[in-house]
Formats: sequence, structure tokens, C-alpha cells
Amino acid sequence: MTQRLFAAVLAIGLGACASTQNVESGAVRDPYEGFNRQMFAFNSGVDKYALGPAADVYETVTPEYGRDRLSDFLHNLKSPVIFVNDVLQGESDRASETFARFFLNSTLGIAGLWDVAEYTGIEKHNEDFGQTLAVWGVDSGPFLILPLMGPTTPRDLFGSGVDRALDPLVWTEFDNNPDLDDHIALGRGILGGLNARVALDDALEQLNAQPEPYVALRRLYSSQRQAEIRNGRIDEEDAYEDLPDFDEFEE
Repeated sequence: MTQRLFAAVLAIGLGACASTQNVESGAVRDPYEGFNRQMFAFNSGVDKYALGPAADVYETVTPEYGRDRLSDFLHNLKSPVIFVNDVLQGESDRASETFARFFLNSTLGIAGLWDVAEYTGIEKHNEDFGQTLAVWGVDSGPFLILPLMGPTTPRDLFGSGVDRALDPLVWTEFDNNPDLDDHIALGRGILGGLNARVALDDALEQLNAQPEPYVALRRLYSSQRQAEIRNGRIDEEDAYEDLPDFDEFEE
């Protein structure tokens, strides 16, 4: 599956702008539910018959210690994009933390293979341009599930395209090997996806065990994004307003 269940989105369009710092309540708009359910079934099939088995093999042949080092390394590579979004959101303290983490992990942590900053008390966090747009007041648009990409919204799709443009590895050219950047991106995507799929194995099992997995995913995506936009400062009553109650599916 993907980046909200782990990781990849593209850009398609934006909702209308509102006033700065106006983050929406968290209600789910799902006018394309029929299409979304078909895509959810398709992605579930891909995960069951292809991605899941590949992740099982990957988990078998790689030690947990190695997967942890890869996770730290990949997160460190995201630091420049996180830093820019921290700044764009006016989060100066978080921007300082991101800069400090990148410096410490890129040096003492040997290119980010070890999360040295965590041991100094500087915890990791994520920011993306979809979150930045939300802070700026851009409406999320309707809930979408796309083939092989998973749950998203138009705002987050556009934001991921901007994040890709901000990523130094995307536009860095290597003189002796002009295709090296493409190979790095491919390897980063494949290994990152497998690593994330292994880490999310228990969560996916819990999702599939829900009486209505599609509704559970929609609810999880919405509440998780609202928490991320607010940087953890979330009003739970707001986040779950207008969302369906799972109890109704147990009857």
C-alpha cells in the first residue's frame, strides 16, 4: 500500500484558501466512496499477494538492527524538507530542533545511520507541505484512495509534489554518473517501503480485523493528519466530530 500506511503521494490540485492558521475540524468528506472502496480493495490485494510477502522475505533476511539503521538514515535524509516546512509554518523551535538533529546525526551519527540526537533529548518529528498548506488555511478537499498510493486528499497530494521538489536528492546531479540520482531515488523508495511495511505489520493486521476496514482507514487517516497538522496538540472531540462510530458495524 502506501505512504499514509506508508508513504508515497503525487500532486493533483488544491482546495480553496482560507485565513492563515485556520485548520479544519477533521470531518471526513468522502463523495467518491464507491471509487475509494474499489481502490481500497485493489490495494489490499496488492498488499496481500505482493507487498506483504516481499516484506516477509525482507524481514527474514535483514536483522532488526539493520532495519533500525535504515529507518534512522532515511529519516535523516528527510531533514531538509522537514526544516523548510517547520520554517514555513512559523515553528521556529521545531526548525531549530530539526537543524540540530540533522547536524548531530549527519556527523556523530555517521550520515544519519544512528539517531544520536535522540540520546541528547531532541526527539524526531515529521512535517510536510500538506501540513503547511493546512496551517495556511488551505482546505483538504475530499478523502481519496489512489491505486498503489493509498489514502490521501488533494491538498496532501499537491503537498507531496512540493516536498519532492524541495528534496535536494531529487535535483542533485552527479557528474560522473548522471543516472545515479535516479538509482538512489529508486533504492530509497523500495527499501523505505519494505522497511515501513515491516514496521506496520501489526497495525495492518489490526486494521483488517476491524468490522469495516475501509471506514477504519478513513477515520485513522483523518484523525492522524489532524494530529500531525496540530503537531500533536489535538482536540480529540474535534478530530472525531462527524466520524462514524464503529459500534454501528458490530450489530
